[in-house]
Amino acid sequence: MKKPVTVSGLIQSGAVRENAPDVLPKFKGQSDFSNSRSVDIPLSQIKPNPYQPRRIFPEAEITDLANSIEEIGLIQPIAIRKVDDNQYQIIAGERRYRAFKQLNKEMIPAMLFACDDGDMAVMAITENVNREDLSDFEIAKSIRNVESLFPTKKRLAEALGIQREDMYRYFAFESLPDLITEKLAVNPRLISRNAAADIKRVLNNCLDNEYDHAMAALKEALHLLENSEIDQGKIANFIIQKVKREISGSVNKEKEEFFAGSKRIGYFSTSNNGIMIKISSGILDADKTEQLKNTLNELIKGAKSIN
Repeated sequence: MKKPVTVSGLIQSGAVRENAPDVLPKFKGQSDFSNSRSVDIPLSQIKPNPYQPRRIFPEAEITDLANSIEEIGLIQPIAIRKVDDNQYQIIAGERRYRAFKQLNKEMIPAMLFACDDGDMAVMAITENVNREDLSDFEIAKSIRNVESLFPTKKRLAEALGIQREDMYRYFAFESLPDLITEKLAVNPRLISRNAAADIKRVLNNCLDNEYDHAMAALKEALHLLENSEIDQGKIANFIIQKVKREISGSVNKEKEEFFAGSKRIGYFSTSNNGIMIKISSGILDADKTEQLKNTLNELIKGAKSIN
């Protein structure tokens, strides 16, 4: 006769296997995995982790994993918890779960654990936080999703194993304008939590007559960032300097950009303070650079002689 199991005080759980333990082990991480305790669960009864921080699962990576599983089998079962009769949630292993779905498998080896919402949420974040392909933006969204499960932000930070100051850097993302968050939804790695905190600070410190200039500068900075023409750590200072020039009256009156194909390589601009020509390094060789200098010198001499 099948034995009923109770998981984390959730909805009354149904039976899984005759040899299922009366009390499920509490999931602690990698050390808990043991193929000898795995059971085969229908994929149709498994749902993703609701606290999963990862927003993007590249199809090519899932395909590579599926091919590996098809060739050598699943090395490590996924970890799941039971939430209702014949219904489970993934604690760890969503990429493996997706690979099995891609292979049109009906069952997947899994291990059952006791795991409450708070532990599950923290585990989902900490399992991914050190992965190079998980962005600060994804982590930030996930932290906000689980915040209500903890009595204080201090307890949340302790559970995640991070300093509160660093956690507030993650929180900075939600204070950024839509101009950035819309781009982050497509490219979560566009800016880090440190850059987000710096940009938030600059925008919050803007005076009423500076904010529109700051937003225009931010838009320009993001364009430069997406074209690898500025480092994300310099965006905040770019905004500050741009606003200062705008407010002080040195705003560009005319600006013509130079392009090589679709790549922006420089610009020519006029302002109250004069004329500026900027060309990216490496575009002109030594001879052409000297030729440009000589041409400018001749123009300047001609201008002086007229006066």
